Amino acid sequence: MEKGEWKATPACPGYLVYGEEIYWHQRLVEAISSAFGGDRETLAGDEITWDEIRDVLAQPSFFGPKLWVIREASPLFAAGAKRAVPPESISPGNSLVLSCYCKDSPASKDFMSRWQGIGCRVLEAPEPSFAEASQWVTGELKKAGLRITGDAMDSLILAVGRSLGRLEKEIEKIRLYMKAEEAPGRGAHTVTDGVVAACVSEDPEKNAFAFIDAVAAKNPTLALSEFWDLKSRATNPIMLLSMISSHFGLMWRAKEAAEKGVPQSALGKTLGVHPYPARKALQQSGRWTYKQMESAIRLLCDVDESVKTGRMDPYGGMEYILVALARL
Repeated sequence: MEKGEWKATPACPGYLVYGEEIYWHQRLVEAISSAFGGDRETLAGDEITWDEIRDVLAQPSFFGPKLWVIREASPLFAAGAKRAVPPESISPGNSLVLSCYCKDSPASKDFMSRWQGIGCRVLEAPEPSFAEASQWVTGELKKAGLRITGDAMDSLILAVGRSLGRLEKEIEKIRLYMKAEEAPGRGAHTVTDGVVAACVSEDPEKNAFAFIDAVAAKNPTLALSEFWDLKSRATNPIMLLSMISSHFGLMWRAKEAAEKGVPQSALGKTLGVHPYPARKALQQSGRWTYKQMESAIRLLCDVDESVKTGRMDPYGGMEYILVALARL
């Protein structure tokens, strides 16, 4: 279902909402509540069982419609959960929303078939693409009478990420900043790169980009310094390992695409990423031969296995990687 259809969706007996974008989960629940009307009860997935859900939904609603919202409902579908089977029917006047903050649907095919068989719907709330996030930001700023330059948009999303929840908070900061900067007699209507730099807070995970760049630039001293800084802020080493692996894969594909004649203007589309990281990966790949990148990827896979099987300490594994990569 397209996002634009959500508000127009009439109330039905139940909704299973899954996806990583919490912003859309919240907006969907608000839209469903508005369409459904009546009272709303909110519970967590670990506070109720399927038997209890079936009991409350089977009771007729004598006092008007009743909407039951189960937030973080994934535990109801977890391995070992008993009887993860939807109700055979939902009494008129009742409706159920199961909100699961996970990338893929947690429900089995049998559950989905039964769920849709009683007239319930399945909605996806995925993280938007770069283009979708840009379009959303443009629309939200337009409501405040603001426009944004292309460079500023790139800086905003690359710093904050594509989470609409985080972007919404940063847009509010930008709006307040721009209002404070308005000159007498004329408004400050354009969000520039400088405005983004002045008032936007980076996603903590984005701080790892300087570390990744140092590794890709074959600068072991800077890479180690950036790693110690990340370690002091308790950054997840497994996340860093995954980011390095992904970046080496991107550099390999960028180098390969360029050698096949793909122009830089089309590189991002070819690789399925934003043009900026695509161009940067291509530039960085010039420092690495295919043999070196293959050795690096094999090293990363070996350390990843050792860390996840408990044979190597995660932080120690990262330091080992930095030393080994410096020798390539």
